[in-house]
Amino acid sequence: MGYKNDLPPSQEPPANDIPPLKPSNWLWQSIVATIFCCIPFGIVGIVHAVKVDSLYFNGQYRESEQMARKAKMWTLISIGAALLYVIFAMILFVLGDLPETMENLFGNGASGYNF
Repeated sequence: MGYKNDLPPSQEPPANDIPPLKPSNWLWQSIVATIFCCIPFGIVGIVHAVKVDSLYFNGQYRESEQMARKAKMWTLISIGAALLYVIFAMILFVLGDLPETMENLFGNGASGYNF
């Protein structure tokens, strides 16, 4: 007798289809990057991060991994954009051009109170 015939009719042999590990969704990192870094890129990271878990639990493992990679990429882009902004502002501050650059950038009457 074979293996299948030795089992009671209500039981099946164990499945060999073990799903891969769930990828990190980068959700909390995307939220922190959105709050403290760059809002537009962080929001894109959050959108991709939210999709990771639903794709994984629906059995779409490859798509879940792709969304996790995109969430990571956009979160890191958000952090990188914030770092570039801080570095640029520090360079202008050290060179003493920050007030002049801000004045030229926003103009002399940019407050909206031009009488």
